[in-house]
Formats: sequence, structure tokens, C-alpha cells
Amino acid sequence: MMAPPAIRTILGAEVRGLWNRLVKRGATRLVVLGALLAVAIVVIGGAVFSLGDAAAQFLPMARDAMLAGGFTALSVLMLVVGFPSVIATFFVGRDLLQLVLAPVRPVEIFLARAVLAMTANLLISGILIAGVFGVGVGSDASPVYYALALLLVFVIVMVVTSFQVMVMSLIIRWVPARIARDFAAGVAALVGVGFYLTWNVSLRRSFGASRVPDFSNLAAFAQRTDWLPSAWPGHALSAVIAGDWSSAIVWTLFCLAFGVMLVGAAGILYQRTLLAGLGLFGGGQAVWKRAPARRPKSMASGAGSPARAIARKDWLGYRRDIRRLSRLLPALLFPVGYALTLIRPSRTLNGLWSDVAVAAFISMFVSMALAVPSIPSERRGFQLLRMSPLAMSEIIRVKVALTLPPVLALTMLLTIAMAVVGGVGIAELLQLLVLVIWLVIGFVSVGVSAGAIDPNFEAADDRRAVGLLGTMTSTGGAIAFALLSIGAFALFHLGAAAATGARLGPLPSTPAVAALIAGAGALLAAAAGALVVVLLVVANSRLRAYEGAISST
Repeated sequence: MMAPPAIRTILGAEVRGLWNRLVKRGATRLVVLGALLAVAIVVIGGAVFSLGDAAAQFLPMARDAMLAGGFTALSVLMLVVGFPSVIATFFVGRDLLQLVLAPVRPVEIFLARAVLAMTANLLISGILIAGVFGVGVGSDASPVYYALALLLVFVIVMVVTSFQVMVMSLIIRWVPARIARDFAAGVAALVGVGFYLTWNVSLRRSFGASRVPDFSNLAAFAQRTDWLPSAWPGHALSAVIAGDWSSAIVWTLFCLAFGVMLVGAAGILYQRTLLAGLGLFGGGQAVWKRAPARRPKSMASGAGSPARAIARKDWLGYRRDIRRLSRLLPALLFPVGYALTLIRPSRTLNGLWSDVAVAAFISMFVSMALAVPSIPSERRGFQLLRMSPLAMSEIIRVKVALTLPPVLALTMLLTIAMAVVGGVGIAELLQLLVLVIWLVIGFVSVGVSAGAIDPNFEAADDRRAVGLLGTMTSTGGAIAFALLSIGAFALFHLGAAAATGARLGPLPSTPAVAALIAGAGALLAAAAGALVVVLLVVANSRLRAYEGAISST
């Protein structure tokens, strides 16, 4: 069945626009990006595929739970991070305003924009497909399994996207305009994070605190989540593996029927709220009526502070831009909930090293979420910064300084809470706080640098504000910095233990050995610092050389 001409035209224009953006990058850069993408696909996809294959072979009783959990995890991730893309795709953009004025039916606009919104989830969908295919190979599944897996992944992505559109449409229809933007941001954060925490806490109970996971409890958890539509595709695929074709058909029909129902409801609501959503999210912020401000008696003398002006602008931007606000709230709430699920004694790590691992994860997650889009989010405003007397190094320094306080405050607060609950001593807590400060400064610097190295100032969504090179730089740089820093921290601890005469296995506990170990730790710390400095220098050079035009978004 051929798609309506309007849908083909809309999607064709998007494909041509993507092709033109790729051509403008140059052949050399495209080859490098293609090579990096191929390596990432082989490494990440191969690892997930191998994990699914091994799990299916050695844990056959957990296949249904693994498949249901995989599809549920995909739904959770889309709900946690997908609301900004839905807002940007369905309710924001001048191209959308042109479509409204064109002789195009709203249902055709909805279907075309739904396909575009689904493309934002290609990465996590591809990872799930690799894992599902690995389970199929490990289970010696028939070819029907793989075709059905692709269909069900498409269905679950469409279902979650339609659910998000329904939520936003209901907010637009029933919430007063002056608070709808803030209300939408809160719902976007709470729905995704709440769904994640409920699922994560329930899943962790299935494993308990023993050394060997209790997969019978995991299977029981999967049975308790049968009512979740996100688990139905997993049950259908596990039925295909077991050769139970009647159950597979029933579960598949449930998925398709639920998908059609949700897509239809979302399409109807979207048609009725499209114009209102354009006015609400695409226009200026509705503000409360306030009394006129009194004119100050005297004006402050002296030159203004560019850093303070940029800080105030960014702060107001989070308040006025629903897309940035809906991205900020999950970034702050997600690690809080994750830390709460991890605040418990560990049998494999002592309290200090467990807290080090959690603090590193939280600081890296929040830093990457806030720091990476900080420079690309300037969009057309970057042209003004480029024409100003400010040096690019000053802009990078200001962005780093603005991102540090919230990340540092949140990470230190959670670190202190975990240390208190875990019974960590005062001396170890102080060491942990020093490590947290070092990690946050490094992660924020790496994130801001990655955004400056490969910015996409024309992106309406912060998730697309950084190109593939910037994404690889932020991920690889953050992981490398974390490994070097934690390695240095461990060597410093080992050197201190050697200096006090503690047993170090085959190594003698002498002052000379302690000095050598501490020196190795200093080298790792210096390498971590050098990595950050190199990225900052490259980012400054890239911004100074940026001469591209920035179209209106």
C-alpha cells in the first residue's frame, strides 16, 4: 500500500534536507564519521548480540523475562528522554506552520511527523534489535522470529510515541495556557522518571542481595508485568521460540490492536490540538500580569559582566523554552532515583568503592545532559556571540562555569547521603568529595568541549544539537577521563596503604613501593587533566574557525 502523496512529500523533503547536510560536511569528514559509526555498531551491537546469545543458551528459563524486560526498557528510555523530541517534532517549527497553511490534512501531518519522531529512537531500538536477535540465535529460533521482532519493535516505538503525543495533546486541551508549558515540562519529567523508578525498583527486588541472581523471581516479576503493553512483544517472541504458535498469534494481535487504538486516539487528539499547540509551544511564553517595575534612582556605573549576562540569558532560557526545561528535569531526577535504588550495602565492594562507582556515574550522566548542548543551544544567538568582542575561550569558560554549580551541588548532595547511609568514615568522605569535585570539573569540561567541537546550531531539539563526532567525543572522552581518574584514585589509596605497611599481595610494603605507586597515580591524574586540556583547546579552535551560516529554526 502506497503512502499518501502528502506524506511522501513531507518525508522526501526531510530526506533531501538530511542528504544536503551530509554533503556539506565534506567527503573526508563523512568517511571518518562513517568509520566511527561502523566501529560503534560492531562494538556495541556485537556486545549486546553476544550477551543475548549467551543468556539464551545458558538461561533458557529466563528468555521470556529477558525479552519482556528488553521491550520494557526500550519503552522506559523513550519515556525518560523522548518528550523533548515529541514536542519539537509535533508542535514546534516553521516548517510545521507551513504544513498547516498548506492543503494537507492533519492526519497526514501526524503520520509524517510520527515517522520523524521515531527516527530519534533508532539508536536504542537498534541496540534492542541486536539483543533480541542474539536471543533468537541462542535459542535456535525460526526465521519467523526475526521478521516478527522487527515488526514488534516498530510497533512498540510507534505506541510510545503516540502515548507521548496523547499526553501533550491532553495538556494543551485542558490545562490553562499560562501554565501549560511548565505543566508539560513537569509531566514529561515525572512520567518518564516515575515509570523508570517503578520498573527499576521492582526489577531489583527480583535479584536480591545474594551472589547468584534468583531468576525464578525475575520470571515471577515478568508474569506480574503481563498487563503492561510493553511486555507483550516479549511474550509473543518467547512463544515463537517455544513453538507455541497460538500464543504467539494472540500476543501479536494484542500488540497490533493496542497500537492501532493508540495511534488512532493520538491522531484524533492531535488534529484537535495542532493549532493550539503551535501557538503554545511555538510562540512566546505566556506570562503572569505583573505590576510595572519601578525605575531605579541611580544606574550602576562601570562595564557590565558578559559572564553574568550569559548566565542570566541561559537561566531565562530554561524557564521559557519548554524543550530545554523538559530535558533538564529528567536529567536531574533520573540520577536521584537511580542513586536511591543503589543506596544499600554491597557484598562485592566496600562502602567507599561502591560510592565511588555511583558518584562517577551520576556526575557523568548529569554533566553530559547539561554540558554537551550548552553551546549548540545558543542556536542563532551564536552569531551575536561570534560578532561580539568576547573570545571563544571566554565563552567556553563561561559555559563551563555555569554548568558546574548545579552538577556539583546535586552530585555532592547524593554522595554525602550515600556515604552516611553506607557508614563511610569522615576521612574517606573527604577523599570522596575531592574525587567528586575533580570528576565534575572534568566531565563538564569534556561535555562543553564536545558540544563546541561538532555543534549543530540549526537543531530545534537539544538531542540533535551535537553531531556524531561530538557525540563520540563526549562519550569516549568522559569514559577515558573516568577510567584515568578512578585509576589514579585507586593508586593513591594503594600507595597510602603501602606506606602504612599494609599487605599488598606480592608487592612489598616499603616507602619506595609506596612512592612508585603514588607516582603512577599522579601520572594517571596528569593524563586525565591533559585529556581535558586537549579537548578544550580543540573546542576553542573549532569555534574560532566556525564560519557556517545558521538558518532560522
